[in-house]
Amino acid sequence: MLKFTLSVVPRTKKNSQSFVTLKNGRTILLPSKPYKEFEKQVIQAVSSLFGNLEPINEPINLRCIFYKDAKRKSDLVGYEHAICDALVKAGLIADDNHEIVTSMDGSRVYYDKNYPRIEVEITKYGELPF
Repeated sequence: MLKFTLSVVPRTKKNSQSFVTLKNGRTILLPSKPYKEFEKQVIQAVSSLFGNLEPINEPINLRCIFYKDAKRKSDLVGYEHAICDALVKAGLIADDNHEIVTSMDGSRVYYDKNYPRIEVEITKYGELPF
Protein backbone atom coordinates (compact mmCIF):
# COMPACT_ATOMS: atom_id res chain seq x y z
CA MET A 1 0.00 0.00 0.00
CA LEU A 2 1.14 3.54 -0.79
CA LYS A 3 -0.27 6.45 1.17
CA PHE A 4 0.81 10.06 0.64
CA THR A 5 -0.43 13.64 0.54
CA LEU A 6 0.01 16.01 -2.40
CA SER A 7 0.04 19.63 -1.24
CA VAL A 8 -1.63 20.93 -4.40
CA VAL A 9 -4.95 22.60 -5.10
CA PRO A 10 -7.15 19.97 -6.80
CA ARG A 11 -8.06 20.85 -10.41
CA THR A 12 -10.17 19.25 -13.09
CA LYS A 13 -9.33 19.08 -16.76
CA LYS A 14 -12.94 19.61 -17.79
CA ASN A 15 -13.28 23.00 -16.08
CA SER A 16 -9.76 24.08 -16.84
CA GLN A 17 -9.57 24.04 -20.62
CA SER A 18 -9.13 26.71 -23.23
CA PHE A 19 -9.82 26.90 -26.95
CA VAL A 20 -6.86 27.75 -29.15
CA THR A 21 -7.12 28.64 -32.82
CA LEU A 22 -4.23 27.37 -34.91
CA LYS A 23 -2.71 29.25 -37.86
CA ASN A 24 -4.68 27.04 -40.25
CA GLY A 25 -7.94 28.18 -38.63
CA ARG A 26 -8.62 24.91 -36.84
CA THR A 27 -9.66 25.22 -33.18
CA ILE A 28 -8.43 22.76 -30.58
CA LEU A 29 -9.12 22.32 -26.88
CA LEU A 30 -6.07 22.48 -24.58
CA PRO A 31 -5.65 22.24 -20.83
CA SER A 32 -5.58 25.65 -19.20
CA LYS A 33 -2.63 27.21 -17.44
CA PRO A 34 -4.01 26.31 -13.94
CA TYR A 35 -4.39 22.65 -14.97
CA LYS A 36 -0.89 22.53 -16.48
CA GLU A 37 0.49 23.99 -13.24
CA PHE A 38 -1.47 21.39 -11.22
CA GLU A 39 -0.04 18.59 -13.36
CA LYS A 40 3.50 20.00 -13.00
CA GLN A 41 3.14 20.18 -9.21
CA VAL A 42 1.85 16.59 -9.01
CA ILE A 43 4.75 15.34 -11.15
CA GLN A 44 7.30 17.18 -8.99
CA ALA A 45 5.76 15.94 -5.74
CA VAL A 46 5.58 12.32 -6.90
CA SER A 47 9.15 12.49 -8.16
CA SER A 48 10.44 13.86 -4.85
CA LEU A 49 8.48 11.23 -2.87
CA PHE A 50 9.25 8.15 -4.95
CA GLY A 51 12.14 8.97 -7.27
CA ASN A 52 12.52 6.34 -9.98
CA LEU A 53 9.94 3.86 -8.72
CA GLU A 54 8.73 1.36 -11.32
CA PRO A 55 5.24 2.35 -12.51
CA ILE A 56 2.43 0.34 -10.93
CA ASN A 57 1.20 -2.09 -13.56
CA GLU A 58 -1.23 -4.29 -11.62
CA PRO A 59 -4.88 -3.87 -10.60
CA ILE A 60 -5.27 -1.23 -7.87
CA ASN A 61 -7.85 0.77 -6.00
CA LEU A 62 -6.93 4.46 -6.14
CA ARG A 63 -8.60 6.29 -3.26
CA CYS A 64 -8.25 10.07 -3.33
CA ILE A 65 -9.60 12.54 -0.82
CA PHE A 66 -9.67 15.96 -2.48
CA TYR A 67 -9.65 19.04 -0.25
CA LYS A 68 -10.54 22.04 -2.39
CA ASP A 69 -9.96 25.68 -1.47
CA ALA A 70 -13.39 27.06 -2.40
CA LYS A 71 -16.98 26.15 -1.51
CA ARG A 72 -18.24 26.03 -5.10
CA LYS A 73 -19.93 22.91 -6.43
CA SER A 74 -17.50 20.42 -7.88
CA ASP A 75 -17.36 17.22 -9.87
CA LEU A 76 -15.69 14.22 -8.18
CA VAL A 77 -15.26 12.44 -11.52
CA GLY A 78 -13.44 15.47 -12.94
CA TYR A 79 -10.98 15.47 -10.04
CA GLU A 80 -10.47 11.71 -10.42
CA HIS A 81 -9.79 12.10 -14.15
CA ALA A 82 -7.24 14.84 -13.53
CA ILE A 83 -5.32 13.00 -10.79
CA CYS A 84 -5.24 9.75 -12.80
CA ASP A 85 -3.77 11.54 -15.82
CA ALA A 86 -1.24 13.38 -13.65
CA LEU A 87 -0.14 10.17 -11.87
CA VAL A 88 0.39 8.49 -15.24
CA LYS A 89 2.48 11.44 -16.46
CA ALA A 90 4.42 11.33 -13.19
CA GLY A 91 5.24 7.67 -13.85
CA LEU A 92 3.62 6.36 -10.67
CA ILE A 93 1.04 4.26 -12.50
CA ALA A 94 1.64 2.74 -15.92
CA ASP A 95 -1.81 3.63 -17.28
CA ASP A 96 -5.19 4.68 -15.92
CA ASN A 97 -7.18 2.12 -17.90
CA HIS A 98 -9.65 -0.19 -16.16
CA GLU A 99 -7.15 -3.04 -15.96
CA ILE A 100 -4.85 -1.03 -13.69
CA VAL A 101 -7.06 1.55 -11.96
CA THR A 102 -9.75 -1.03 -11.32
CA SER A 103 -11.64 1.08 -8.80
CA MET A 104 -11.62 4.42 -7.01
CA ASP A 105 -13.65 3.28 -4.02
CA GLY A 106 -13.67 5.70 -1.11
CA SER A 107 -12.79 8.87 -3.05
CA ARG A 108 -14.44 12.04 -1.76
CA VAL A 109 -14.37 15.84 -2.10
CA TYR A 110 -14.18 18.14 0.93
CA TYR A 111 -13.50 21.82 1.59
CA ASP A 112 -10.43 23.11 3.43
CA LYS A 113 -9.72 26.77 2.69
CA ASN A 114 -6.45 26.77 4.63
CA TYR A 115 -4.88 23.54 3.38
CA PRO A 116 -6.10 22.37 -0.03
CA ARG A 117 -4.55 19.01 -0.90
CA ILE A 118 -5.08 15.52 -2.23
CA GLU A 119 -4.64 12.54 0.07
CA VAL A 120 -3.83 9.48 -2.05
CA GLU A 121 -4.03 5.85 -1.01
CA ILE A 122 -3.16 3.06 -3.43
CA THR A 123 -3.97 -0.51 -2.50
CA LYS A 124 -3.93 -3.76 -4.43
CA TYR A 125 -7.31 -4.37 -5.96
CA GLY A 126 -9.39 -6.47 -3.59
CA GLU A 127 -7.79 -5.12 -0.39
CA LEU A 128 -10.04 -2.79 1.55
CA PRO A 129 -8.66 0.77 1.38
CA PHE A 130 -10.22 1.80 4.72
